[in-house]
Amino acid sequence: MADPLISIIMPTNKAADTVVRAVSSVLNQTWAQFELVMAVDDGLDYLALLQKAGISDPRIRIASTGGNGTGDWNARNAGLAAAKGTFITLLDSDDAYAPERLAHMLPLADSDGAALDDTTLFLEDQMIASLLHPEDLHAGPAIPASAPLILRDRVPVFPMWRRDIADLAWRQLPHASDVVFSLELLSAAPAMRVTPYAGYLYYKRQGSMTLSDSMTERSRDAYHQIIAGIVTGEYALASEVSDIALYEIAKNLNQAIPFGRSLVDDPSLTHEMCARTFNAQAMTEAERYAVFTGKTPS
Repeated sequence: MADPLISIIMPTNKAADTVVRAVSSVLNQTWAQFELVMAVDDGLDYLALLQKAGISDPRIRIASTGGNGTGDWNARNAGLAAAKGTFITLLDSDDAYAPERLAHMLPLADSDGAALDDTTLFLEDQMIASLLHPEDLHAGPAIPASAPLILRDRVPVFPMWRRDIADLAWRQLPHASDVVFSLELLSAAPAMRVTPYAGYLYYKRQGSMTLSDSMTERSRDAYHQIIAGIVTGEYALASEVSDIALYEIAKNLNQAIPFGRSLVDDPSLTHEMCARTFNAQAMTEAERYAVFTGKTPS
């Protein structure tokens, strides 16, 4: 395979404290044929900020939303419109890549149309979860992607895809637009697989949006909208993906009610502490499949 260009879309909003780490992890990739499209959503001059940190690279470009806090979905769409690569992938401005992420994902994305890698989730620099479970690793060097895998445990995924397989964009949602996007991508590339390489380092910090006081309410609003979109056929989902997504999102909506009550009843609890409790009770993919379909997967 020739060396195709990979476009990395990075939405940036209030990212001055974390963007240097994120960009440095891109520049440290073993695959050098990339462009980093910083989709600026707060008007900050991030190129000047990076230059002060000693970072200047012609592969870094700016695409602006022209607004301030218009949403990660909108920033990603602005970055996608500006991207020039044959392959597209994502990096949030407060996260980081392991050095061989692009090199591990590219062959799968090329052969299957899209690919995932193992996301490792950190809270205040302490690892608390990962996308893949020990039982997943028995599948071999590449694990089949599926809707239950993408939806379980609240561990986000950050795909790489060949841009000619589908004309997709992120939906306007108060939360989880990336979830809908990943499910639509899976529907367009059903052969998608997951490399077990832990290439994506996802960081949660106190004060981040996912740990904010408004997160539970925003999640509920998003789940209602996503359920309505699935039921009305608004999303480009394969039927089996649609069925599993409806089940999982409805379950998340039901969980959000006691989740919110817990936070109200005990002010010492954080959103993340409650999430850990729910995640500890998570079913395996086989258990979820059996509950939903009433039969054991072959």
